[in-house]
Amino acid sequence: MKKIFLIAIILITGFVKAQNVGINSTNPVMTFDVNGIAATASTVDGIRAPRITLAQLNLKTGYNTNHTGALLYVTDVAGGSTVTATAQVTTAGYYFFDGTAWQSVVSKAGSAVFIASLGNGNGSATATSITPGTFATMPLNLVKNVGGGVWSNNIYTVPSSGTYLIKSSIRLVDGSTSRNVFQAVHTSNADIPEGIWDTNSGNRWTMLYTRVAYFNKNDQLRLYVYSDGATANISDASLNIVLLSQN
Repeated sequence: MKKIFLIAIILITGFVKAQNVGINSTNPVMTFDVNGIAATASTVDGIRAPRITLAQLNLKTGYNTNHTGALLYVTDVAGGSTVTATAQVTTAGYYFFDGTAWQSVVSKAGSAVFIASLGNGNGSATATSITPGTFATMPLNLVKNVGGGVWSNNIYTVPSSGTYLIKSSIRLVDGSTSRNVFQAVHTSNADIPEGIWDTNSGNRWTMLYTRVAYFNKNDQLRLYVYSDGATANISDASLNIVLLSQN
């Protein structure tokens, strides 16, 4: 009780005199200046932010732009995120509120991981067909999605701004006639410099695609294909997206 009373007096004094407030400091040099007792080995120095579980934070829906900059330490993420504001809370650690959602204080490479695929490896079976002369989005089945990205209608909505590694592939049905094929992963269906063209040959043919690119939060990515002059019967396809570094 004595400690609580002392802290209250210090804070009130600071507010009344419009002065800086110091802990273990007789001459605070900023609004709130805390000095540890570094020379005393038995003293545990530090400032501890409010501690909360993700399950508890999911229920606190009253945060708004007035609370931008709020800091919390999430101790446990069991059960996962159930609201948009906590989509980025994937591991225990410090998080700050950016006015819309809780973001990790530390950039978490690999925290957003997305995998989708089509087909089962049977090169003689058609999983989907692409009409010639159109940039068509591939219909994929979700395999894994962690880190807050949204998968809907074969489009992946980027959860946070950053640099992403993208890998995709398509396989034509065995014995397909030769034609030019385009593949890309982007925010719109078009012939872009970051895409690739190739001509299938041989009985079995798989086209691999890799891209490292910066995307903004809420960008919408899709794997799309163009087949020149002939219907493309696709037996298998895959899309992998990994966050390398968060802005």
